[in-house]
Amino acid sequence: MAIVIRAHFDGKTIVPDEPVDLPVNEPIEAELRVPEAKLSPREIRKRRAAIKRLAAKAIHGLNVSDFAFSRESIYWPPRGL
Repeated sequence: MAIVIRAHFDGKTIVPDEPVDLPVNEPIEAELRVPEAKLSPREIRKRRAAIKRLAAKAIHGLNVSDFAFSRESIYWPPRGL
């Protein structure tokens, strides 16, 4: 399940701007993004140029399995095999 909430940083912690319906002590994963509206035009151009450079180096037709990106793949093959 994924939800998006707006929040702000008060200098010490991240504080949701609206109530969040989660059980107490529920483990979560968070992805933090600064809205582009808050970035300077120079920073936006810099980030977009970086994405274009990355895309230009892509290997077209490359097929990498999801397993290759999993944490478990770094331990493959299991010991004893």
